[in-house]
Order: sequence, then C-alpha cells, then structure tokens
Amino acid sequence: MSLFDDVKKNLVEWYSISSEKTAEVARVTTRRYDKFGISRDIERQFSELGSLVFNGIKENRQDLMQDSGVLALVERIKGLETELLLKSEEIDNIQQEYAERRARPAEPPVAAEAPETIINQPVLDEGGEESAILVEPVVVDVEESAEDKTST
Repeated sequence: MSLFDDVKKNLVEWYSISSEKTAEVARVTTRRYDKFGISRDIERQFSELGSLVFNGIKENRQDLMQDSGVLALVERIKGLETELLLKSEEIDNIQQEYAERRARPAEPPVAAEAPETIINQPVLDEGGEESAILVEPVVVDVEESAEDKTST
C-alpha cells in the first residue's frame, strides 16, 4: 500500500470520527441548552412562589398552603423538574449511544485491497520507475548552449 493510500485511508477515518463526534456534541449541547432554559424557568417560578409566600406571611394568612396560586406554582415547578430530569436522561442516552457506536468493531472493507508490492531483487533498468539505479540529471549551461546555436 502506498503512502498516499495510507494517508487517504487515515483522512477518511479521521473525517468519519470527527463528524460523528461533532454530531454527538451538537445533540448533547442542544439538550444542555434546553436544561439551562428549564432551570431559568424553575428559578422564575421559585421567585414568584417566594413572593406569594412572603406576601401571605406578611398579611398573616393561615390558608397560604391552600392558595390556588401557590398550589399552581408548586405543580408547575414539579413539572419543570421532571422535564429537567428527562433532559438529563436524554443526554446520558445520547452519550451512551455514541459510546456504543465507537465500541463496535470497524466494518471490514468491502473490496479486498491489493497486497503491497515488495521488491526482492532490484531492477537494474536505468531510469525505470522501479529501478535501483539512480539517474543523475544532466546540467546544461545556458550560455554554452546559446553559443552553440549561434555558431551553427
């Protein structure tokens, strides 16, 4: 196998690995961004719940825990926490899926590759492609060749 074939094979493998890793990171990052949004929404709900509780305590309300606004906010927060857990599970599933893909053995090549050519006895054909004899380039002086042309 020639050097170019090795490089080509490695580039294809590297491209495949990097594109797969990029897809995984994109999917995970999207879910993490969603988690961030849900967390911010939970914070807002807690803030609103805290405001309701503070105002209820300030007014000396005894039925604060039965207030429909408080109960609605508590249910909303529970739902958001469930969404947050689901996003975390999605991230874990995505990472596990890609880890399993990487753990699978590589698929065998479709076509059998030609065996590498090993030269046991050097070819002594001067200038041939696989020749063991190196040919030195002929250096021509430009001035001498110009004088030869004018004198003839």
